[in-house]
Amino acid sequence: MIVECRINDLLSLIGEKLTLEQLEESLFLLKAEVERIEGNVVEIEVNPDRQDMLSTEGIARAVRSFLDIEPGLKKYNVKKSGKQIIVQPGLNKIRPFICCSILKGVRADDELIKEYMHLQEALTSTHGRNRKKASIGLYVYDELEFPIIYGTEKPEKIRFVPLGYEAEMDGPGILAHHEKGVEFGAIIEAHKRWPLLYDSKGQVLSLPPIINSNDLGRITTETKNLFVEVTGTHLLTVQQALNIITASLAERGAQIESVTITYPDDTVEETPDFSPEQMTISIEDVNKLLGLDLDGDRITRALERMGYGARLAKGEKVRVQIPKYRMDILHPVDIMEDIAIGFGFDKIQPAMPQTMTTGSVNPVTRLKNKVRDLMVGMKYLEVMNYIMTSTEVLNERMGRSRPVVTTSNPKSRSYSVLRNSLLPVLLDFASKNEHADYPQRIFEVGDIIIPDESKETCVDQLPSVCGLVTDAKVNVTSLMTEIGFLLRNLGLDNQFEFEASACSDFIQGRSASIKVRGRLSGFFGEISPEILNNFGLGYPVVAFELFLPSSLNGT
Repeated sequence: MIVECRINDLLSLIGEKLTLEQLEESLFLLKAEVERIEGNVVEIEVNPDRQDMLSTEGIARAVRSFLDIEPGLKKYNVKKSGKQIIVQPGLNKIRPFICCSILKGVRADDELIKEYMHLQEALTSTHGRNRKKASIGLYVYDELEFPIIYGTEKPEKIRFVPLGYEAEMDGPGILAHHEKGVEFGAIIEAHKRWPLLYDSKGQVLSLPPIINSNDLGRITTETKNLFVEVTGTHLLTVQQALNIITASLAERGAQIESVTITYPDDTVEETPDFSPEQMTISIEDVNKLLGLDLDGDRITRALERMGYGARLAKGEKVRVQIPKYRMDILHPVDIMEDIAIGFGFDKIQPAMPQTMTTGSVNPVTRLKNKVRDLMVGMKYLEVMNYIMTSTEVLNERMGRSRPVVTTSNPKSRSYSVLRNSLLPVLLDFASKNEHADYPQRIFEVGDIIIPDESKETCVDQLPSVCGLVTDAKVNVTSLMTEIGFLLRNLGLDNQFEFEASACSDFIQGRSASIKVRGRLSGFFGEISPEILNNFGLGYPVVAFELFLPSSLNGT
């Protein structure tokens, strides 16, 4: 992701005079690259996993540690405010979690407000999965009356002035007419009651995760104290998002105060929590993975340059304290990568491998390439479709009920399953290209995914080829001749046969199976009128689909 920073502001936060060349070099070694410099503005591309660096403050913090200006674990002082958030029943199936913080003495000029908003949007679109898992709201603290209530309300009873508007709107109106409602409304619109955040005076703070109130959520240069809330469906994601944005605001001198959150089951949490996570790594494992010979002191120094707390432990191990804003650390290997960065990739000397090997094309890839050449030689045009599609294309339009591999959280119904056949996908492609000239001769070479519990991955991935011809008149005999040409040129002469068979995909009496070395390997024939009608195809179609043999002589 691209983060836009003012150069003088970034260098001020770093706290040391650096030339642009020194800054660019430091960022490069931190896996962040300068994309463009224009006047006082620098655009920095940040690795997507380093969401703690999606702001000027986060980048400056990382550079300060790396340059030994402020190495080690960054500590944030958190004072208890005594303020309370009350979570009401009914949110479990909608948006059950909330974490909050208060920041006093916030710096807020026009440029900083834009940066805060950019960080808010960047976090909710990446870490928050476009607000589904987490969304963030910033409010003018001094205008709130605590305790804050997080509950639900019927959509038509929700009324407030949304951010950027002057007129009051109800819940359905916001989803129908406000740009954020149109964009994110699908997250909550299916529920009978929607989440609502309001204070003890009844002032609405926001309709999470859609939009804040224009009265309480409009930050100006006069704003000195902020209330920050993050709501979502995954508690850890909500906590991490709060920690990142709170830490970034605190980098400019704001004082952090915590808030007490009381849930309906009497669970009580105090947020934010910056107490570091702990992990122990082996010095031997570090050196084995990185190919270095580092002692414990050099490892702890490298970790401190990356913003960790680190100390030597018994048994040639290092005890690591992980900052709460680093959500990308999931495994000891992640820490070992940061050790390499902290040590300096530029200091690692390249070495010749002890075993020399030569690369070659995978046999399956070589087979696929040969099939492509043969199909092109028969005047077919290659198409490439996504491996993901829908059950409507695979089964409903084809009149099939074959098992498919589904995704647990599809972004859209059109791409919710892995294809178990190439033919439906090619027919769908043809239906979208009826405006093109005829005859149309298209093919695809690719993998299909078949559920198979006997496999370690519970699926079988099979290379296949599918060809399709559509015109005012089509000929099954000509198609059979082309399939024979394909198989013979794959070195399977006298090893295949065609056998008349019935298949629901094709017209009765105009289809056959393809057997290779005595095994059923595919089908061909003229597509049935019912299926053509389902796909909206107006011309007859002949097609074949063939599983490619795993090993061939001479390929």
